[in-house]
Amino acid sequence: MTQPPRPPHGPQPPQQPWPPQQPRGAHPRPRGAQPPPVPGPQRPPLPPPGVRPVSGPRPMGPPPPMPPRGAAPHGPPPPMPPMRPPKRKGNGGVIIALVLVGVTLCGITLVGAMASAITSDRASDYDSSPTSGTSSSSTRTTTSRTSSSSTTSSTTSETSGYDYSTQVQPVARLGDHPINIQNNGAVNTPCDLPTFRTDVESQDRFYQAALPCLVEAWRPLLEEADLPVRTPKVVTSGSDFETPCGTRKWNQTAMYCPGSHTIYMTARYYAEKEQLVEPGAYLGQFAHEFGHAVQGMSGISTAFGDAAYDAGGRDTPSGLELTRRSELQATCFGGMTLAALQNGGVSNDYIFPALYDSRGRGDEHSNVRDHGTTKNNNAWVDQGFYKNEITQCNTWLAAASDVS
Repeated sequence: MTQPPRPPHGPQPPQQPWPPQQPRGAHPRPRGAQPPPVPGPQRPPLPPPGVRPVSGPRPMGPPPPMPPRGAAPHGPPPPMPPMRPPKRKGNGGVIIALVLVGVTLCGITLVGAMASAITSDRASDYDSSPTSGTSSSSTRTTTSRTSSSSTTSSTTSETSGYDYSTQVQPVARLGDHPINIQNNGAVNTPCDLPTFRTDVESQDRFYQAALPCLVEAWRPLLEEADLPVRTPKVVTSGSDFETPCGTRKWNQTAMYCPGSHTIYMTARYYAEKEQLVEPGAYLGQFAHEFGHAVQGMSGISTAFGDAAYDAGGRDTPSGLELTRRSELQATCFGGMTLAALQNGGVSNDYIFPALYDSRGRGDEHSNVRDHGTTKNNNAWVDQGFYKNEITQCNTWLAAASDVS
Protein backbone atom coordinates (compact mmCIF):
# COMPACT_ATOMS: atom_id res chain seq x y z
CA MET A 1 0.00 0.00 0.00
CA THR A 2 2.64 2.40 -1.09
CA GLN A 3 3.52 4.49 -4.07
CA PRO A 4 6.14 2.99 -6.40
CA PRO A 5 9.49 4.71 -6.20
CA ARG A 6 10.97 7.00 -8.77
CA PRO A 7 14.47 6.11 -10.01
CA PRO A 8 16.78 7.01 -7.09
CA HIS A 9 19.38 8.43 -9.45
CA GLY A 10 19.73 9.20 -13.12
CA PRO A 11 17.22 10.93 -15.37
CA GLN A 12 13.75 11.75 -14.10
CA PRO A 13 10.61 11.41 -16.24
CA PRO A 14 10.55 14.24 -18.78
CA GLN A 15 9.25 17.51 -17.43
CA GLN A 16 5.96 18.60 -18.91
CA PRO A 17 5.34 22.27 -19.73
CA TRP A 18 2.65 24.08 -17.79
CA PRO A 19 0.03 23.36 -18.75
CA PRO A 20 1.26 19.80 -19.50
CA GLN A 21 0.33 18.16 -22.78
CA GLN A 22 -2.29 15.47 -22.83
CA PRO A 23 -0.75 11.99 -22.49
CA ARG A 24 -1.57 9.49 -25.16
CA GLY A 25 -4.56 7.28 -24.59
CA ALA A 26 -7.89 7.90 -23.00
CA HIS A 27 -8.83 8.05 -19.36
CA PRO A 28 -9.77 4.67 -17.88
CA ARG A 29 -13.47 3.98 -18.04
CA PRO A 30 -14.72 2.30 -14.86
CA ARG A 31 -17.60 0.03 -15.72
CA GLY A 32 -20.84 1.02 -14.12
CA ALA A 33 -19.58 4.44 -13.01
CA GLN A 34 -22.05 7.15 -14.00
CA PRO A 35 -21.65 9.54 -15.64
CA PRO A 36 -18.84 8.08 -17.80
CA PRO A 37 -15.59 10.06 -17.81
CA VAL A 38 -14.70 12.25 -20.75
CA PRO A 39 -12.14 10.52 -23.03
CA GLY A 40 -8.56 11.60 -22.56
CA PRO A 41 -8.08 13.67 -25.73
CA GLN A 42 -10.99 15.94 -24.72
CA ARG A 43 -9.66 16.54 -21.21
CA PRO A 44 -8.90 20.19 -20.47
CA PRO A 45 -5.23 21.02 -19.82
CA LEU A 46 -4.00 21.55 -16.31
CA PRO A 47 -5.22 24.97 -15.24
CA PRO A 48 -2.65 27.75 -14.85
CA PRO A 49 -2.07 29.22 -11.39
CA GLY A 50 -5.17 30.89 -10.03
CA VAL A 51 -7.65 28.81 -12.05
CA ARG A 52 -9.22 25.97 -10.12
CA PRO A 53 -10.99 22.89 -11.43
CA VAL A 54 -14.66 22.27 -10.85
CA SER A 55 -15.07 20.82 -7.40
CA GLY A 56 -17.40 18.31 -5.84
CA PRO A 57 -20.15 19.17 -3.37
CA ARG A 58 -20.10 22.29 -1.27
CA PRO A 59 -18.45 22.15 2.15
CA MET A 60 -20.72 21.00 4.90
CA GLY A 61 -20.73 21.98 8.55
CA PRO A 62 -18.98 19.80 11.11
CA PRO A 63 -21.05 16.72 12.03
CA PRO A 64 -21.89 15.80 15.61
CA PRO A 65 -19.12 13.80 17.31
CA MET A 66 -19.36 10.04 17.10
CA PRO A 67 -17.87 7.63 19.65
CA PRO A 68 -14.94 5.69 18.23
CA ARG A 69 -15.88 2.29 16.84
CA GLY A 70 -15.44 -0.49 19.32
CA ALA A 71 -15.07 1.78 22.35
CA ALA A 72 -17.64 2.24 25.10
CA PRO A 73 -19.21 5.71 24.85
CA HIS A 74 -19.14 6.28 28.58
CA GLY A 75 -17.67 4.66 31.66
CA PRO A 76 -17.69 1.02 32.73
CA PRO A 77 -21.02 -0.72 33.28
CA PRO A 78 -22.51 -0.45 36.76
CA PRO A 79 -21.78 -3.25 39.23
CA MET A 80 -24.52 -5.75 39.86
CA PRO A 81 -26.62 -4.81 42.91
CA PRO A 82 -26.10 -7.01 45.97
CA MET A 83 -28.63 -9.78 46.18
CA ARG A 84 -29.86 -11.63 49.18
CA PRO A 85 -30.75 -15.30 49.02
CA PRO A 86 -34.38 -16.16 49.52
CA LYS A 87 -35.41 -17.03 53.01
CA ARG A 88 -35.64 -20.68 53.76
CA LYS A 89 -38.83 -22.09 55.05
CA GLY A 90 -38.98 -22.09 58.80
CA ASN A 91 -38.44 -25.43 60.61
CA GLY A 92 -39.96 -24.35 63.85
CA GLY A 93 -42.33 -27.36 63.97
CA VAL A 94 -39.49 -29.89 63.92
CA ILE A 95 -37.51 -27.98 66.51
CA ILE A 96 -40.53 -27.75 68.82
CA ALA A 97 -41.11 -31.50 68.53
CA LEU A 98 -37.52 -32.25 69.51
CA VAL A 99 -37.28 -29.87 72.39
CA LEU A 100 -40.53 -31.13 73.93
CA VAL A 101 -38.58 -34.23 75.00
CA GLY A 102 -36.55 -32.44 77.65
CA VAL A 103 -36.56 -28.68 77.04
CA THR A 104 -38.86 -26.06 78.42
CA LEU A 105 -41.11 -23.79 76.33
CA CYS A 106 -38.71 -20.87 76.92
CA GLY A 107 -35.80 -22.84 75.47
CA ILE A 108 -37.81 -23.70 72.36
CA THR A 109 -38.52 -19.99 71.64
CA LEU A 110 -34.83 -19.04 71.98
CA VAL A 111 -33.64 -21.72 69.53
CA GLY A 112 -36.25 -20.69 66.92
CA ALA A 113 -35.12 -17.06 67.00
CA MET A 114 -31.45 -17.98 66.51
CA ALA A 115 -32.23 -20.26 63.56
CA SER A 116 -34.20 -17.53 61.84
CA ALA A 117 -31.36 -14.99 62.20
CA ILE A 118 -28.69 -17.34 60.80
CA THR A 119 -30.81 -18.28 57.77
CA SER A 120 -31.41 -14.65 56.67
CA ASP A 121 -27.73 -13.49 56.80
CA ARG A 122 -25.83 -16.37 55.18
CA ALA A 123 -24.16 -14.70 52.13
CA SER A 124 -22.25 -17.88 51.29
CA ASP A 125 -25.48 -19.33 49.99
CA TYR A 126 -25.74 -16.65 47.25
CA ASP A 127 -26.59 -18.27 43.89
CA SER A 128 -25.22 -16.34 40.88
CA SER A 129 -27.27 -18.32 38.40
CA PRO A 130 -27.85 -17.19 34.78
CA THR A 131 -31.45 -16.46 35.67
CA SER A 132 -30.43 -14.00 38.33
CA GLY A 133 -27.92 -12.30 36.00
CA THR A 134 -30.47 -11.94 33.20
CA SER A 135 -32.99 -10.42 35.51
CA SER A 136 -30.49 -7.87 36.77
CA SER A 137 -29.39 -6.92 33.24
CA SER A 138 -32.95 -6.48 32.13
CA THR A 139 -33.59 -4.15 35.04
CA ARG A 140 -30.60 -1.97 34.18
CA THR A 141 -31.59 -1.73 30.51
CA THR A 142 -35.06 -0.57 31.49
CA THR A 143 -33.51 2.03 33.78
CA SER A 144 -31.43 3.42 30.91
CA ARG A 145 -34.57 4.16 28.92
CA THR A 146 -36.60 5.73 31.67
CA SER A 147 -34.36 7.13 34.39
CA SER A 148 -33.20 10.73 34.21
CA SER A 149 -33.15 11.65 37.89
CA SER A 150 -29.40 12.23 38.15
CA THR A 151 -26.34 12.64 35.94
CA THR A 152 -24.49 9.76 37.56
CA SER A 153 -27.26 7.22 37.17
CA SER A 154 -27.97 8.36 33.61
CA THR A 155 -24.34 7.94 32.51
CA THR A 156 -24.04 4.56 34.17
CA SER A 157 -27.27 3.22 32.76
CA GLU A 158 -26.46 4.38 29.23
CA THR A 159 -23.27 2.35 29.34
CA SER A 160 -25.03 -0.84 30.26
CA GLY A 161 -27.79 -0.36 27.70
CA TYR A 162 -25.68 0.93 24.75
CA ASP A 163 -26.22 -0.97 21.52
CA TYR A 164 -22.98 -1.12 19.53
CA SER A 165 -24.85 -2.33 16.46
CA THR A 166 -26.20 1.21 16.03
CA GLN A 167 -22.71 2.61 15.33
CA VAL A 168 -21.60 3.28 11.77
CA GLN A 169 -19.55 0.36 10.49
CA PRO A 170 -17.18 -0.17 7.52
CA VAL A 171 -18.55 -2.17 4.60
CA ALA A 172 -16.29 -4.84 3.10
CA ARG A 173 -17.09 -4.50 -0.60
CA LEU A 174 -15.22 -3.49 -3.75
CA GLY A 175 -16.94 -2.50 -7.01
CA ASP A 176 -20.41 -2.27 -5.47
CA HIS A 177 -19.26 -0.39 -2.37
CA PRO A 178 -21.82 2.09 -0.96
CA ILE A 179 -19.18 4.84 -1.02
CA ASN A 180 -19.89 5.17 -4.75
CA ILE A 181 -22.57 7.86 -4.63
CA GLN A 182 -22.96 9.90 -7.79
CA ASN A 183 -22.02 13.59 -7.65
CA ASN A 184 -20.23 13.05 -4.34
CA GLY A 185 -16.64 14.25 -3.99
CA ALA A 186 -14.09 15.74 -1.60
CA VAL A 187 -15.23 19.18 -0.42
CA ASN A 188 -13.29 22.45 -0.70
CA THR A 189 -10.99 22.63 2.32
CA PRO A 190 -8.55 25.40 3.32
CA CYS A 191 -5.30 24.25 4.89
CA ASP A 192 -2.59 26.29 6.58
CA LEU A 193 0.61 24.38 5.87
CA PRO A 194 3.83 25.22 7.75
CA THR A 195 7.14 26.09 6.15
CA PHE A 196 8.57 22.91 4.67
CA ARG A 197 12.05 21.51 5.11
CA THR A 198 13.27 17.99 4.39
CA ASP A 199 14.52 17.05 7.87
CA VAL A 200 12.44 14.48 9.76
CA GLU A 201 10.99 16.90 12.33
CA SER A 202 9.92 19.43 9.70
CA GLN A 203 8.35 16.75 7.54
CA ASP A 204 6.40 15.47 10.52
CA ARG A 205 5.05 18.97 11.30
CA PHE A 206 4.03 19.29 7.67
CA TYR A 207 2.11 15.97 7.64
CA GLN A 208 0.50 16.57 11.04
CA ALA A 209 -0.73 19.98 9.83
CA ALA A 210 -2.11 18.50 6.61
CA LEU A 211 -3.86 15.54 8.27
CA PRO A 212 -6.94 17.33 9.73
CA CYS A 213 -7.44 19.13 6.42
CA LEU A 214 -7.62 15.84 4.55
CA VAL A 215 -10.01 14.37 7.12
CA GLU A 216 -12.36 17.33 6.77
CA ALA A 217 -12.18 17.17 2.97
CA TRP A 218 -13.44 13.58 3.05
CA ARG A 219 -15.74 13.68 6.08
CA PRO A 220 -18.98 14.74 4.29
CA LEU A 221 -18.49 12.14 1.56
CA LEU A 222 -17.99 9.32 4.06
CA GLU A 223 -20.88 10.43 6.24
CA GLU A 224 -23.16 10.72 3.22
CA ALA A 225 -22.38 7.04 2.51
CA ASP A 226 -23.02 6.18 6.19
CA LEU A 227 -19.39 5.17 6.71
CA PRO A 228 -17.17 5.84 9.75
CA VAL A 229 -14.74 8.76 9.89
CA ARG A 230 -11.63 7.82 11.88
CA THR A 231 -8.58 10.05 11.79
CA PRO A 232 -5.52 7.89 11.07
CA LYS A 233 -2.32 8.24 13.02
CA VAL A 234 0.76 9.54 11.24
CA VAL A 235 4.27 8.34 12.11
CA THR A 236 7.24 10.05 10.43
CA SER A 237 10.57 8.31 10.82
CA GLY A 238 14.13 8.55 9.55
CA SER A 239 15.06 5.03 10.65
CA ASP A 240 13.73 1.48 10.42
CA PHE A 241 10.62 0.73 12.45
CA GLU A 242 8.21 -2.08 13.24
CA THR A 243 4.50 -1.99 12.37
CA PRO A 244 1.62 -4.49 12.57
CA CYS A 245 2.17 -4.86 8.82
CA GLY A 246 5.86 -5.77 9.24
CA THR A 247 9.23 -4.01 9.31
CA ARG A 248 9.65 -0.86 7.27
CA LYS A 249 13.13 0.25 6.27
CA TRP A 250 14.15 3.89 6.14
CA ASN A 251 15.03 3.49 2.46
CA GLN A 252 11.58 2.26 1.44
CA THR A 253 8.57 4.28 0.34
CA ALA A 254 5.82 5.37 2.72
CA MET A 255 3.00 3.00 3.62
CA TYR A 256 -0.43 2.77 5.23
CA CYS A 257 -1.10 -0.13 7.61
CA PRO A 258 -4.78 -1.05 8.06
CA GLY A 259 -3.95 -3.05 11.20
CA SER A 260 -3.04 0.10 13.11
CA HIS A 261 -4.88 2.61 10.88
CA THR A 262 -1.58 4.46 10.62
CA ILE A 263 0.26 6.24 7.82
CA TYR A 264 4.02 5.66 8.06
CA MET A 265 6.05 8.33 6.23
CA THR A 266 9.69 7.40 5.56
CA ALA A 267 11.25 10.86 5.61
CA ARG A 268 14.81 10.09 4.61
CA TYR A 269 13.79 7.95 1.64
CA TYR A 270 12.16 10.87 -0.17
CA ALA A 271 14.81 13.39 0.91
CA GLU A 272 17.91 11.26 0.30
CA LYS A 273 17.04 8.44 -2.09
CA GLU A 274 14.64 10.30 -4.39
CA GLN A 275 16.11 13.71 -3.50
CA LEU A 276 12.75 15.44 -3.65
CA VAL A 277 12.85 19.13 -2.81
CA GLU A 278 9.38 20.43 -3.75
CA PRO A 279 6.97 20.44 -0.77
CA GLY A 280 4.16 19.55 -3.17
CA ALA A 281 5.81 16.24 -4.04
CA TYR A 282 5.69 15.28 -0.35
CA LEU A 283 2.08 16.43 -0.16
CA GLY A 284 1.23 14.24 -3.16
CA GLN A 285 2.74 11.19 -1.47
CA PHE A 286 0.84 11.94 1.71
CA ALA A 287 -2.42 12.35 -0.25
CA HIS A 288 -1.87 8.92 -1.84
CA GLU A 289 -1.33 7.25 1.53
CA PHE A 290 -4.39 9.03 2.91
CA GLY A 291 -6.28 7.51 -0.01
CA HIS A 292 -5.38 4.13 1.44
CA ALA A 293 -6.64 5.34 4.82
CA VAL A 294 -9.99 6.14 3.16
CA GLN A 295 -10.02 2.56 1.91
CA GLY A 296 -9.35 1.43 5.47
CA MET A 297 -12.12 3.55 7.00
CA SER A 298 -14.67 2.47 4.43
CA GLY A 299 -13.93 -1.28 4.52
CA ILE A 300 -12.47 -1.48 1.00
CA SER A 301 -9.11 -2.60 2.43
CA THR A 302 -10.78 -5.52 4.17
CA ALA A 303 -12.56 -6.62 1.02
CA PHE A 304 -9.33 -6.28 -0.97
CA GLY A 305 -7.48 -8.49 1.52
CA ASP A 306 -10.20 -11.13 1.31
CA ALA A 307 -10.20 -11.04 -2.49
CA ALA A 308 -6.41 -11.34 -2.64
CA TYR A 309 -6.52 -14.33 -0.31
CA ASP A 310 -9.15 -16.01 -2.49
CA ALA A 311 -6.94 -15.30 -5.53
CA GLY A 312 -4.11 -17.30 -3.98
CA GLY A 313 -2.14 -14.38 -2.58
CA ARG A 314 -0.96 -10.99 -3.77
CA ASP A 315 1.96 -12.46 -5.70
CA THR A 316 -0.24 -14.39 -8.12
CA PRO A 317 -1.30 -12.77 -11.41
CA SER A 318 -4.83 -12.24 -10.09
CA GLY A 319 -3.50 -10.97 -6.77
CA LEU A 320 -1.21 -8.48 -8.50
CA GLU A 321 -4.10 -7.14 -10.56
CA LEU A 322 -6.14 -6.66 -7.39
CA THR A 323 -3.19 -4.84 -5.82
CA ARG A 324 -2.93 -2.53 -8.83
CA ARG A 325 -6.64 -1.75 -8.59
CA SER A 326 -6.17 -0.86 -4.92
CA GLU A 327 -3.12 1.31 -5.57
CA LEU A 328 -4.62 3.13 -8.53
CA GLN A 329 -7.79 3.86 -6.56
CA ALA A 330 -5.63 5.41 -3.82
CA THR A 331 -3.89 7.47 -6.53
CA CYS A 332 -7.28 8.63 -7.82
CA PHE A 333 -8.38 9.46 -4.26
CA GLY A 334 -5.17 11.46 -3.95
CA GLY A 335 -6.17 13.48 -7.01
CA MET A 336 -9.54 14.22 -5.41
CA THR A 337 -7.77 15.40 -2.27
CA LEU A 338 -5.57 17.77 -4.27
CA ALA A 339 -8.65 19.22 -6.00
CA ALA A 340 -10.31 19.84 -2.61
CA LEU A 341 -7.19 21.58 -1.28
CA GLN A 342 -6.72 23.69 -4.41
CA ASN A 343 -10.36 24.78 -4.32
CA GLY A 344 -9.91 25.57 -0.63
CA GLY A 345 -7.10 28.00 -1.40
CA VAL A 346 -3.91 25.91 -1.11
CA SER A 347 -1.30 27.39 -3.44
CA ASN A 348 -0.59 25.82 -6.81
CA ASP A 349 3.04 25.84 -5.70
CA TYR A 350 1.98 22.74 -3.75
CA ILE A 351 -0.69 21.34 -6.07
CA PHE A 352 1.20 21.30 -9.39
CA PRO A 353 4.33 19.51 -8.09
CA ALA A 354 2.09 17.01 -6.30
CA LEU A 355 0.32 16.19 -9.57
CA TYR A 356 3.56 16.00 -11.52
CA ASP A 357 5.15 13.64 -8.99
CA SER A 358 2.11 11.33 -8.94
CA ARG A 359 1.99 11.25 -12.74
CA GLY A 360 5.59 10.09 -12.97
CA ARG A 361 5.26 7.01 -10.74
CA GLY A 362 4.68 3.50 -12.00
CA ASP A 363 5.90 -0.06 -12.30
CA GLU A 364 8.55 0.94 -14.85
CA HIS A 365 10.64 1.94 -11.82
CA SER A 366 10.10 -1.36 -9.99
CA ASN A 367 10.59 -5.08 -10.53
CA VAL A 368 7.03 -5.90 -9.42
CA ARG A 369 3.87 -5.07 -11.36
CA ASP A 370 1.81 -4.05 -8.35
CA HIS A 371 1.13 -0.32 -8.89
CA GLY A 372 0.29 0.08 -12.56
CA THR A 373 2.09 1.68 -15.46
CA THR A 374 3.15 5.31 -15.45
CA LYS A 375 0.51 5.95 -18.10
CA ASN A 376 -2.25 4.56 -15.89
CA ASN A 377 -0.99 6.36 -12.78
CA ASN A 378 -1.06 9.55 -14.84
CA ALA A 379 -4.61 8.87 -16.02
CA TRP A 380 -6.05 7.99 -12.60
CA VAL A 381 -4.57 10.92 -10.67
CA ASP A 382 -5.93 13.25 -13.35
CA GLN A 383 -9.28 11.44 -13.19
CA GLY A 384 -9.52 12.21 -9.48
CA PHE A 385 -8.24 15.77 -9.83
CA TYR A 386 -10.37 16.90 -12.79
CA LYS A 387 -13.56 15.00 -11.92
CA ASN A 388 -13.44 15.03 -8.10
CA GLU A 389 -16.25 12.49 -8.02
CA ILE A 390 -16.00 9.26 -6.08
CA THR A 391 -17.64 7.12 -8.77
CA GLN A 392 -14.89 8.13 -11.18
CA CYS A 393 -12.32 6.37 -8.97
CA ASN A 394 -13.98 2.94 -8.98
CA THR A 395 -10.96 1.03 -10.26
CA TRP A 396 -12.57 -2.25 -9.19
CA LEU A 397 -14.92 -2.10 -12.18
CA ALA A 398 -12.38 -0.72 -14.67
CA ALA A 399 -11.16 -2.69 -17.66
CA ALA A 400 -8.00 -4.74 -17.10
CA SER A 401 -6.09 -2.55 -19.56
CA ASP A 402 -6.84 0.52 -17.44
CA VAL A 403 -5.25 -1.05 -14.35
CA SER A 404 -2.28 -2.75 -16.08
